[in-house]
Amino acid sequence: MGSDASKKSAISEQRQRLIIVISLAAISLAFFMVISLLSPPPTTNTSNLKGNGMTKSDIMVHNIKSVDSNLNIKLATPALVEKPIVEVTNKKSEKEVATIRADLEAQVRAIKKTGVIMEADPKSLELTTALQAATRDLLKVRYGDYGTKNYRIKFDLEFQSTIPDFETKGKDGSLLIELAPISLIPCSVYNFLEIARTWKKGAFHRNAGHVLQAIARSDITQSMPFQEYNKEYPHKKGTIGYAGRPSGPEFYVSTQDNSRNHGPGSQQKHNPYEADCIIGTVIQGMEDGTVARIHTMPGKEFLSDKKKWVLIRRMHILVPGDGPDGYVEFSSSPDVIPVD
Repeated sequence: MGSDASKKSAISEQRQRLIIVISLAAISLAFFMVISLLSPPPTTNTSNLKGNGMTKSDIMVHNIKSVDSNLNIKLATPALVEKPIVEVTNKKSEKEVATIRADLEAQVRAIKKTGVIMEADPKSLELTTALQAATRDLLKVRYGDYGTKNYRIKFDLEFQSTIPDFETKGKDGSLLIELAPISLIPCSVYNFLEIARTWKKGAFHRNAGHVLQAIARSDITQSMPFQEYNKEYPHKKGTIGYAGRPSGPEFYVSTQDNSRNHGPGSQQKHNPYEADCIIGTVIQGMEDGTVARIHTMPGKEFLSDKKKWVLIRRMHILVPGDGPDGYVEFSSSPDVIPVD
């Protein structure tokens, strides 16, 4: 019995010594980790890092990774990294943007008057490119920035009693136009939005074999500053273009492919690049018969009798939104009928 008690006592003393050793080791490890965490991270020559193009946030990530490699601890880097410093620029007002654009437009009009072939002249191309960029800025400020979505315009039409099917179809009609991407032809789009926004009166008054041409009465009385054209948006059937050289403000609907009639080199022998400015495409009214109905105006070419015209009573500017078809009305012109 005495021998067994002695053995148990010795085993108990060994366990106690082992516990003490383990405890001391654990305390030492914990103390080392605390000291390591409190010590500053390995220094980095930030001036050299900045010289290599690293931002303040990049340098912090570099230092955090250094600590992580020394301690072998996975740190939540996004939570520790300072947010990137965003440079805040003062946005220009609509008036300021419009002033910049107006100045560039004046310069483009001046160079247009010299008769130079603008499409092949470096100075002209520089100015027209700058005008297009300023026009995009003004479009986004005045009418909204909708990314790759395009602006639209709806025409309210009135057919007069001279139209052959008046008794069966009545006086009302409409056309829906989707304007071209402003990435391609911003000046043409801007000009037509301004026509629609300040619309007073107008009508389809020319019934030609290849186009239906309309007069346009609005605050826009000048033609386009230059013949803006992009080969990615040609004069296909259903497109709308500005009439004349220089173009506008009158416009036409192409009832056939008019790439050869109104495209580059079509009407200027000395200039193989110049083309009619283009505006957009009819997306409702081309296939449902509205355009075909306008084409039945009695007579051909320019109609002198105003009673035979198809009146454009009103224009509505539509922009992308939460409407039933993905668009909402931005503005509409007054409902007017007189055509002088």
